[in-house]
Amino acid sequence: NTRLALSRMANEPTVEGLMWLDIGKVARKGGLYQVAEHSLTQANVSFCKQLNERASTENSISSSARESIGNIKLQVAKLKHAIGESMTALKLIEDDIPASIFTMDEKQLKSYVSSETTAESGEAIARRILQATEWMVCDGLKSSSEIKDRYQTVLKLAPNWEKAHFNYAKFLDALFETRIKQMADKAREEYSSMSEEQKRKDNIRAFAIRTIEVCQEYLLGSVQHYGMALQMGQKHVYQALPRLLAMWLEFTSLETEEVCVDDNIKDFSGQNAHLRKNQELMNEVIKSFASEIPEHLFYTALPQLLSRVMHKNVETSKNVARILRTVLAKYPLQSMWSCGWLRFSKSEEKKKAGDEIFHGAHKMLGKIKRGKQIQDMLYASTSLFQFFISLAQFIPKINHSAVKMKVPIFDTELKNFIPPIQAALSLSPGALERSATTDVFPSFVPRMRAFNPELKIMQSKAKPKKVSIFAVPSTVAQRDTLPIDGRSIAQDVGEMHFLVKQEAKGDLRKDSRVQDLNNVINRIFASRKGSSGPNSRRRRLRLQLRTFSVVCLAEDCGILEWVPNTESLRSVITETYNPLMCPNSVHRHGSRITDFSDAELRNTFMKCQDVYFKRGGGNLDLATRKFDELILNQYLPVMYWWFIQNFSSPHSWFEARTNFTLSTAVWSAVGHIIGLGDRHSENILVDTSSGECVHVDFDCIFDKGLLLPRPEVIPFRLTPNMLDAFGPTGADGMYTGALTESMRTLRNNRDTLLSVLEPFLNDPVINFKGKSQKSKQDKDAKDAQTAMDSIAKIEGRLDGEYNLINPNKEKVKNKDAPSTADSTHFTKLSVEGQVQKMIMEATSHENLVQVYVGWMPWI
Repeated sequence: NTRLALSRMANEPTVEGLMWLDIGKVARKGGLYQVAEHSLTQANVSFCKQLNERASTENSISSSARESIGNIKLQVAKLKHAIGESMTALKLIEDDIPASIFTMDEKQLKSYVSSETTAESGEAIARRILQATEWMVCDGLKSSSEIKDRYQTVLKLAPNWEKAHFNYAKFLDALFETRIKQMADKAREEYSSMSEEQKRKDNIRAFAIRTIEVCQEYLLGSVQHYGMALQMGQKHVYQALPRLLAMWLEFTSLETEEVCVDDNIKDFSGQNAHLRKNQELMNEVIKSFASEIPEHLFYTALPQLLSRVMHKNVETSKNVARILRTVLAKYPLQSMWSCGWLRFSKSEEKKKAGDEIFHGAHKMLGKIKRGKQIQDMLYASTSLFQFFISLAQFIPKINHSAVKMKVPIFDTELKNFIPPIQAALSLSPGALERSATTDVFPSFVPRMRAFNPELKIMQSKAKPKKVSIFAVPSTVAQRDTLPIDGRSIAQDVGEMHFLVKQEAKGDLRKDSRVQDLNNVINRIFASRKGSSGPNSRRRRLRLQLRTFSVVCLAEDCGILEWVPNTESLRSVITETYNPLMCPNSVHRHGSRITDFSDAELRNTFMKCQDVYFKRGGGNLDLATRKFDELILNQYLPVMYWWFIQNFSSPHSWFEARTNFTLSTAVWSAVGHIIGLGDRHSENILVDTSSGECVHVDFDCIFDKGLLLPRPEVIPFRLTPNMLDAFGPTGADGMYTGALTESMRTLRNNRDTLLSVLEPFLNDPVINFKGKSQKSKQDKDAKDAQTAMDSIAKIEGRLDGEYNLINPNKEKVKNKDAPSTADSTHFTKLSVEGQVQKMIMEATSHENLVQVYVGWMPWI
């Protein structure tokens, strides 16, 4: 009100109009449509007043006034569209734009924009056309050729507009995928007549891309415009870059040699020539992007690039290596932790590729200032990685809990290395809004000084080791000469803790990529619509995943950032008691619930299971009743009291319980989408200082839990103690609200999530279980198909399907179940319907009684 009054007193209608315009925009985004309509009307009055005053004194309209007029029209149209008046919005937004504009060339458009009859700038017209085009695409109001003409007109009016290039690329991408799906059925007959040898080279999707030239045109155009969008801005990096790389890597992986054919099968030699030409063009485009797209954008996609370092197309492999060298040379302190595992890979080819990438970056660093120091650091990183790998592989002869380790002297001081922690290896929060010349990584992260010689041995089966490293402030590390022995000094600010481990069967690259996905999801939650206002309900729903750094040293070895102040869910329940119970009551102590050594408890649960799996011949109702009677009613939940006993003040208690509820909801949504299994009570941690829930161990993903001897048939863990911790409302209160908001946000950003998940298809890290194949080629084809099926399941869940099908229904003839399949598996549900289905399945006692006894479903 004060600013409005001052603008009127100073007779500044422009300032007043801009103020009303901002208010209207914010009100529309917040759903306050009446306020928005009033504000935009006032803005229009203010600018009309300004135009009338200038018309009497000047012959032309200023560019700022023209820009403001266009903004008002655009905001009014968006308001009409938001309240459901779509056709009115389209008519308003293009009311004075002639139809001939979409057939004009660049010279004609320039003449049209600069004419006296045009009241807006070219950029303002482009914004209006783009918005109208997006609505037309969503509502299917124009043909694809008409939509393409409109996008091309926008790009002629605003050739350097990031959003225009990105939206056009998405449209071409959608045309590409639609065309593939349409032609897949038509191509299926030809595909079925091909030899088995050729089928191993091409799945049905690859066959369609190879044979349909228009698909290749759409794909090339989409990649070009994604790349141009990344050159001009960084707002859509987590959508554009993963998709650009995925399309490039998939397209150039198609083999182009001539196919041996029978008399009844077509000769593909002509198609191969066209495919080869387009692949060469694609690699030329990517080669130019490698030098034009900022290096820190490629840094965000390092896992995807590393997964294809041994690409079958020679030129593509060279481009991947070129990008990796460039990023490693630009940000060596951070990138060495992502790229270093290549030099210690079990594959000799990958090891050679890793050595060449580091050697190339070493040469590039020799041309810059301070390059010699960084060259020494890269050279010394080899011995540092070797030391960490030796710790991971070390197995003590005696069952000690701690040993003294001998730390070697490295070629360069430890303080020159960036510590492998999340804060140091992630881009700064504002890095994608700043220019490429600005430091994009945080500078406040402490540096490592020296190893603590005491190595703690964890007592789990894999014997991971807890490594502690003394830390000093970065300013001290750069300024002072520091001792490197294993003693604490005055300059230390504490210790950094890491878990170094070797996986016997798993692959830590999966954990690393899940953390990359979680970081992208956190950015999506932070930027979701309606979450920016201080009083927004969505702002109050603090949705985020607790993440930590996972650095691979080799395929089976890695460093995990230690998550401080955490205990397993099982430990938390063990130390809790119910004070309302009598001191001698069996229901008083949580330790009774979590005692897996209690043979009576284990045997009772397994007898309940046997009613379904063995003795009862599939009597699930009887098994469930026994589970309720003998287990759940005898081992009552106590976790509600943990928050009361550990958080003494009402505020801290409420905050801790809220943190636990919200974090559990977010993990439930993400876990269901990616098929995260093995959620036993040791793989879920609770932060004892904040109540936040943290998940660890991501080896069992993409519904791999359904392949276990006792399949994990629930979408996520939501057992009695977790429901007890939520309070009196259980799953019906804040948990359901947060889960609904989480699923809505994930579904609204399905394209981004699917693009980030793409690397899982291109590197054999999923380790699917299945029948042994006759050859490595058969195994690779089987794994690729299984991975594609898993991605299809994820797409279904992001579309509202509940497609987690219980394999026990096929193995056990259930006397109580109907013979027909559950139709909800194939129905696309609303967000609310999907959430209710997920909660119902997760809390179903019929499902809980079927899981492995070590999962402890009664906790």
